[in-house]
Order: sequence, then structure tokens, then C-alpha cells
Amino acid sequence: MRQIMKNKNIDIYQIAEEAGVSKSTVSRVINNKAGVKDSTRNKVLKVIKDLNYKPNSSAKGLASKKTNTIGLAISDITDPFFALFVKGAETKAMEANYNMMLANSHWVVEEELKCIQMFEEGRVDGILMISGGSEKRLNNYLNNLASHNLQIVVVDRKIDNDKIPKLKADNLDAGYRAAKYLIDLGHNKIAHIKGEDVASSDASRDRVRGYKKALAEAGIKEKIIYPGYFSRIEAERATKKLLQEHPEVTAIFYSSDMMAIGGLKAIKNMGLKIPEDISIIGVDGIEMAALMDPPITTMAQPSFEMGYQGMEKLIKKLEAEAVNSHNQDIIFKMKLIERASTSSLS
Repeated sequence: MRQIMKNKNIDIYQIAEEAGVSKSTVSRVINNKAGVKDSTRNKVLKVIKDLNYKPNSSAKGLASKKTNTIGLAISDITDPFFALFVKGAETKAMEANYNMMLANSHWVVEEELKCIQMFEEGRVDGILMISGGSEKRLNNYLNNLASHNLQIVVVDRKIDNDKIPKLKADNLDAGYRAAKYLIDLGHNKIAHIKGEDVASSDASRDRVRGYKKALAEAGIKEKIIYPGYFSRIEAERATKKLLQEHPEVTAIFYSSDMMAIGGLKAIKNMGLKIPEDISIIGVDGIEMAALMDPPITTMAQPSFEMGYQGMEKLIKKLEAEAVNSHNQDIIFKMKLIERASTSSLS
């Protein structure tokens, strides 16, 4: 080892040079992270001791350019499903001593792009995003970031990149089981209020596919589908229009609980009773749906757990703990919760 004056000006760059390793390796040793061979770790620790180096908090992050901040992009913070997802992600981030930067896209692709660009410019360590879409421009942008080693985990987004782990609820299964549940109750005039436009929303598209599959298996040819845009107000309008144009409908499957709440209002305002005249079922399992009159049957998603596990997967990738295993996708099944908004057709 060449002689270097042991003083306070010693920095992480000099440690790396003396040990013959990268700055990121020195950072991992200083922060006691996994992924460093014992022989290399011992070499770095010897240099640190010989030079009497005293790492501080700013020096710890300098080599790896680590900010201990994760960007979280969601579609609608006002929706209780996303709020609970954020709570799950935040809980894990706090447990692991990470900060979280939150951005809300309002279901707009251009806003999603702005969110990701803001995170990139703000030097976050990684990005967790839950979104309803697979818009090509955004997926291309995410693929480009992943190719430059920015760690990304996506939820409810289909993207063909092995470097980007994906978590998703089984939306096709949920749509199928929701519609089949209504069919099993004796309904054969079943409408669906979908979420976003089918071309831009993975969750909405898969729930529509599940609805169609169940009806096809039951020999029901007519599929009645109206857009609700994952909005309570839009679903209220769609429900009114639907029942005016198709008064024969006896059951409605909504692609979210918030839309089902809007539909419930419309149905009551039209002088109809739930479930005597119309049975309704939603998706998400938000607490508000259970407080309605009547309480709304739902396909419940584990939203808190999805946020927690999404953040956990991202942090494990950032910490380089068994990287390959953490690239595996996770699929969550939804749970049917039967309540008073549905009944058999007598």
C-alpha cells in the first residue's frame, strides 16, 4: 500500500483506489451490505483501519450515489384502494429506513411519464409504480431506464422485461369469478361497467375478458359493457344510461368498488331496489363498500399487502440480496366477499 497521510481528508474514493475495488464495493462494506466476498471485505476493512478512515453519513451514500429514497407512482390517491396500497408500501419503506417520494398520475399517460421523469431527475434509488396501463411510450421509457440499471418494480402493468419484476392481482380470474357468481345466482342479463378504456388498462381489459369468458361458458351471448373510467361519478352516469337502454338487466358487475358506489346511487335515484331489482358486485374490497346501504359484494384485493410486497421486492433488489430470485413475478388472487347487494334471482 502506498503511503497516504492519515487525516480527515481521506475519502471513499481513496479507499477504493488503495483496496483496488470499486467505490460501490467500498460503500457496501461501509454499510455492511451483502454481496461482497469475505476476502474483499477484509481487504477493504484493512485499508479503512490503516488509514484511520471515519465514514460519515454523506460519505456512505456518495460512492453508490444512493439517496435512500424510492419513487412511488400511483394512479389516483383519492381512491381508497390506492391509499391502502401506499400505506403498505410506506410501511415497508419505513421498516427498511427508506424515504418515499409519491406522485399521482390521475390515470393520464402523460402524467405517468412526468412522474417517472421527475423521479429520474430527482435521483431516486428505485421506482415502484402501480398503474392501470401498458401504454407503449411509457413501457419503452421504463425499459430504457431498466437497461441503465435503475431498479423498477411494477404492479398491474404488463411489460416484457425480465429486469422489471411485476406484481399483479389476477384480474382475469376476478372478472370471471364475479360474473360466474352472478350467473350462479340465476342472473342471465348481466352488464359490466368497465374501468379505463380497454386498450390502455391492463386491469380493466383482463376483468372484461373474465366477464366475457364466464358469460360465454354459460351460453349467454349478449355482453353489455359500458365505460366507467374507474370514477364514481362516471359510473353513476354510465349506470343510468345502461338501465335506460337495457331495462332487462338484473345484475351489474363493476370494475371497482368506487364505481359500484356510484352505480348504487344511480340505481336508487331511478327508484330501483338493491338487490331486489338489481344485484351489484364490485372489485377492490375497500372499507367504504362495506358501509353502503346495502353493503356491496366485492372481489377483494390485498391492497396493503400488494404495496408492502412491491416495496419489499424493490428494496431487496436495491440491496442486491439474491437478485435473480427477486425478479420473479407475484400474482395475487382476489377473495369473494358476499354482502347484501347481491341475491338469487327468484
